[in-house]
Amino acid sequence: MEKEKAWEKAMQEEVFANQFTAAMDCRGVFLAPAMAERIDCRKQHHLLDVAGGSGIYSCAMVARHPHLRATILERPPVDAIARKSLAERGFADRISVRVGDMFTDPFPTDRDLHLFSNVLHDWDIPQVERLLTRSFDALPSGGMVIVHDAHINATKTGPLPVAAYSALLMTITEGKCYSEKEMNDLLTQAGFTNVNYFPTVADRSVITVHKP
Repeated sequence: MEKEKAWEKAMQEEVFANQFTAAMDCRGVFLAPAMAERIDCRKQHHLLDVAGGSGIYSCAMVARHPHLRATILERPPVDAIARKSLAERGFADRISVRVGDMFTDPFPTDRDLHLFSNVLHDWDIPQVERLLTRSFDALPSGGMVIVHDAHINATKTGPLPVAAYSALLMTITEGKCYSEKEMNDLLTQAGFTNVNYFPTVADRSVITVHKP
């Protein structure tokens, strides 16, 4: 728990939050379009980007899928960073920011598409289960979840860069890089169906599921 407390405390400091969010934004410029390209969300209309940081993944989604609107769920001070980034990128009219804690504040029930991009790997299984259950409860029937992350393969034999990244995560967060099978099982246990897996770029991948 000390690692979690240290991480959460650091993200509440404006200087660190700005530096870390900027670093993740730079990575997202490359990763986000590749993610958005693989998503079929023609039946969904409003994305909730859970702990969405700067909003780079929401921007990629609404740019790729013009029918979508999006809401970023973030805590202070990252919410202000997201608003500034959205305005600079010209997406403030299609993407809003909602202040909230993903573990304690209610998810809005009028969003039919949830995105967890590079989020679940920061948390241990009980916290991941909690987030997925909260997502399932808030989504309408037919709603979809996107899990975008670096996943270990189903047999846990690689890829080597993801294994190395997982070892790093285990030293600085409560989480790790989950395998495709582990994430499949967690999503299914939460009640989701129609699990699909798609590789993207740079050892990242997308898992999509639906609420019956």
